[in-house]
Amino acid sequence: MKHYYITGYRQIEVADEPSPNPAPGQVGVKIAYTALSPGSNVSGYLNQKRQQRGELLYMASGVVQEVGDGVRSVAPGDAVAVLNCGHQAYACVAEDAVHRVPSPLTLREASVSYLCSWSVSALHLGQYAAAETVVVVGQGLVGASAALVANLMGARVLALDSATERVAFAQSLGLGAVVQVGTANAAEQIAAFLGETGPDLILETSGSWHGFRQAVELARDYTRLAIMGIYRQPPPPELGLDLHQLLYSYPSKFHYQRLQIIGCGSDPDEVAYPNPRLATRRRNYAYVLEQAARARLPLGKLITHTLPPQEIGQALAALAEGNKQMVGVVFDWNNP
Repeated sequence: MKHYYITGYRQIEVADEPSPNPAPGQVGVKIAYTALSPGSNVSGYLNQKRQQRGELLYMASGVVQEVGDGVRSVAPGDAVAVLNCGHQAYACVAEDAVHRVPSPLTLREASVSYLCSWSVSALHLGQYAAAETVVVVGQGLVGASAALVANLMGARVLALDSATERVAFAQSLGLGAVVQVGTANAAEQIAAFLGETGPDLILETSGSWHGFRQAVELARDYTRLAIMGIYRQPPPPELGLDLHQLLYSYPSKFHYQRLQIIGCGSDPDEVAYPNPRLATRRRNYAYVLEQAARARLPLGKLITHTLPPQEIGQALAALAEGNKQMVGVVFDWNNP
């Protein structure tokens, strides 16, 4: 089978390997589609300190071929979404990393379902309540997934981005409003949508300190600011000072407006009592797949490019160079 690895700074190599056999507790999956992470995969691709071969792990979909001893949740022939899968033609993964795909959802759509399940967790952690106003800063793949899930859950959704291409993409998702920040009338458009009440919850997905600053600026009394983006570098000195003054200098937003800043990982794998919330990562995943199969969550709209696996390196290079038209990139292993 073909298996793509990252081997150094801006270096991708493909290896020919025998297809593995599932160990006890594992599931063997013939991969149909793998998806590219515009965040973690590109960060790994640009890692100048890498000295050994590494995986490009993210999300995928395929069909179960065989199962190891003890596996009960899936059987050969089942269509599944797969978490933490490399870009490879066949994968053996732990049973808890596969999620059955209900009909009529396609494997192509299911390949990008993970981020929506994470978005469910982010809304839980952000204490979202029905009919609240949710602002999503950044309309890359993470932000678009979060905006779609917030919309599914009944929120008034305002999506923000500075790139013309990302704004056009977000406008195709059927959200409450989409605004291109930095344009002449952006402030008026944002104010018109938010009205006097302002945002209840802000999901910051951009991973940019400028995005974080904008989220803080938009916050009003008691706004919850849920952070999904990862800030891989410290802020530039001037911006860092600006953020410090905005958050902590008198009259500080953090103290006097009771701003809550919440870090967003996933819900736990298992319910841990006395936690009253019964949400788990697996339940969130099943919810997302079910809603997509019922045509209530248009996962297919997240996919902007479907490419052959041979173009993994080119796609990573394009994203690393700032291509804003590429949002949801999947690789079709059915026609390599």
